[in-house]
Order: sequence, then structure tokens, then C-alpha cells
Amino acid sequence: MIFLGTGASEGIPDPFCNCEVCRKARESGDPREIRGRSAFAIDSHNLIDFGPDAHLASARFGVPLYELKNIFYTHFHSDHFDLINWESIRMSLTPPHISVYLSEPAFRGMQHYRELLSAHYPDRDRDFRFYDEYIHMIPVRPFEPFETDNMKVCALRTIHEGAFMGETALNYLFERKGKRFLYASDTGLYEEDNYNYLQGKLLNTLIMECSFGNAVRQPGFKHLTCEFISQMIERFCEDGVVNNRTEIYLTHIGHKGGLNHLELQQKMRDMIGMQVEVAYDGLRIADI
Repeated sequence: MIFLGTGASEGIPDPFCNCEVCRKARESGDPREIRGRSAFAIDSHNLIDFGPDAHLASARFGVPLYELKNIFYTHFHSDHFDLINWESIRMSLTPPHISVYLSEPAFRGMQHYRELLSAHYPDRDRDFRFYDEYIHMIPVRPFEPFETDNMKVCALRTIHEGAFMGETALNYLFERKGKRFLYASDTGLYEEDNYNYLQGKLLNTLIMECSFGNAVRQPGFKHLTCEFISQMIERFCEDGVVNNRTEIYLTHIGHKGGLNHLELQQKMRDMIGMQVEVAYDGLRIADI
């Protein structure tokens, strides 16, 4: 498994920002400080999110996508979905057939988006026929497991609002060969339905967003801070979801958190322990 993009919506450094985090990222020479937008490859067949920097990351880290079968979208904000990536599929001489998993509101939103484009740009009909043939959109509901590519997958609900009306981001629990992996990006603090579903399901790997790092936010905020992460992991430990052997990684890191890579790493290890690692673009971790 490999992180293809670990930055929040603005990436790091934000090209229009001269804050301390962005300035350090430009000056440090540490490649871990340079963060593209969201994408995570489970393997050559399965991708979580497909942000605008995934095209370059695929080449940079030697992760070709011509065998891709599934994309699991958390939501359709532009740092997680970029139509130009689908255009690259269409331009391929050997395009793969891809199943796209998304929430029901996002599915309806994508259908409406196509109707609007078709009405205003009739010449795009050829492109849409390609998408009909090669990209199969499958709406999923939270807490209703399904199977694909020898994996059991279940979407969880979040409070993070997406791009389409009624859309909130999904998190995904994956199970394969006796191992469990939770990808929890763009979420905010979990509500009880998620904790109830996860109870007793011990994770081998946990990936969580850390968009706002050292910032102070109130419950109900749509992203996670260091403090919120600590609260969630404490609950996961109580519920038998995380133990001292669970590998924990942080992603979706933003400059508004006020901490660079090493600072964030130290803070989280001080709060939680050595099992927490701040991910960076190109980091490979144990497979499920």
C-alpha cells in the first residue's frame, strides 16, 4: 500500500501562501514536506480517492494504474476527485474498466452533472459513451458491506459535507486475508453509529486525516485536529478497535495545522505513542 498524496486541499506548500509551514516546506529540502492532494493505492487494482496530483504521483512513485479495477471515493471535493484524471483514462490506448464506489448523493450529483454537460455541450456525447463503457459508478450505503476483488468493504458515515447536495464523505473499512484496514479521511469526530459498527473489529492498520493539526476547534468541526485524533484513538482502544500493534498513519495534512512534518510527528508521538507515523507522499506500508 502506498500514499500517493497526503496533503489537504491546498497541498503543502500552498503556492500562494507564505506561512511558516509553507515556507519551511520550500526551504527544508526534505521531500516529506512536499504534499500532493489525496490519493492512496491499496494495490494495483484498488485506489482510494483520485486527487488532481495523482497523475504525477503515479509516475513519480512507480505506481502505474493500467490494472486499476476500483476507485473508492470518500467524497467529491476537488482535492479528492478531478475529472481530468478520468480524461487520462479515456485517452489511454488500453483503458481499464473501472468500478467507482461513491455515496448515493454523490451518485445522483454525478448524474445531474452529466445531464448539465450534455445539455450545454452536445459534442461531449462521445466522451460520455466512453464513460458508460469503461467507468461503472456504484452507489454504496453506510454500514452495508459489499465484496469486490477478494475484499470485504464497508462504508462508514461522517459529518464532513461533500460537493453535492446531501453528500457527506464516506470512510471505508477493508477486510482481506484476515486483516482489517480503516481509511478515515475528511471526517470530523465520529458519531456513535460508527463506533457501534466498529466495536470489536480490531484493526491492523488505521489511517486518519490530520487536516488541522495543532489548531483548536470545537466538536462538530468537519475535520480532525491532533486533539480530536487523540480522543478517537482513545475510544477505539476502549472498543477493541485499536491495540498496541495497530499501525496508525496520519494523512490529509494541511498548513493551517501550524506544524511541519517533524513537528507533527513529535507531537502525535508525545500524545499517543510511537505507533503513530505521519505519512508522506511515496510512503509504502504493509499490505492487507
